[in-house]
Amino acid sequence: MIVVHCISLPEQHDRRAFMQRQFEQLGVASRFFDAIRVNLNDGWPDLYARRQRLAQSGVDLRAGEMGCYLSHRGVWAEFLAGADEICLVLEDDVGLKPDFVAVVEALCAAPQQWQFVRLFAMFPKPAFPVMRLTGDHVLVDYLAQPNGTQGYLINRAAAQRLLHYTESMSAAIDTTLDRDWDHGVEIRGIEPAVLTHDEAFETTLGPAGKARLSLGQKLLREWHRIGPNLRKEIWRAQKSRRLRSLQAD
Repeated sequence: MIVVHCISLPEQHDRRAFMQRQFEQLGVASRFFDAIRVNLNDGWPDLYARRQRLAQSGVDLRAGEMGCYLSHRGVWAEFLAGADEICLVLEDDVGLKPDFVAVVEALCAAPQQWQFVRLFAMFPKPAFPVMRLTGDHVLVDYLAQPNGTQGYLINRAAAQRLLHYTESMSAAIDTTLDRDWDHGVEIRGIEPAVLTHDEAFETTLGPAGKARLSLGQKLLREWHRIGPNLRKEIWRAQKSRRLRSLQAD
């Protein structure tokens, strides 16, 4: 079983204790990656593409969203600086199901079948089976991504591509990862999931803002979305044909 890299703010002692208990119960080796906290009093982070962000959505990213984005990038950079071929990343508010270890080991034994695998999906999406893993768990592909960065496996090629793709920050990290039609990394998942999302912990992202946009700002936002939406629909149409063809074989 490979080492878990758990993203967690250093001062979140209750979250770290919660995760550590689970790691010990399952006999999982782990290390905590000190999550990045962004203080906007110090100015915008260097990677923040604020003009692009406001044109696309009309409201700034929250400081917590920026910190989460930078933290995942930090884990990828550390991973690539080492020699490991696979990295297992968890956030600090997930529950590990009893079959977590068996599924991760099955995935590590079949690295040719994936580049990036979500171990939890925030929103249910149609899933296309790729291969059976262990028990009733199946590696699946998605036409539309189900969102969420609570836990995943990533290989070196995917980490390199995503680290480059995320050099400009204009969306939350989960939204950015969902843009598989743009960054080109094949993101798969597990059905049923081997993680749960613990809602008992208060979010560290901060309160969500809501934009009050003028008509001109709304038109500008929609204009900026035309190109990406068109590319997304073309890509999804092509992928849909490919997935359905594989299911028919």
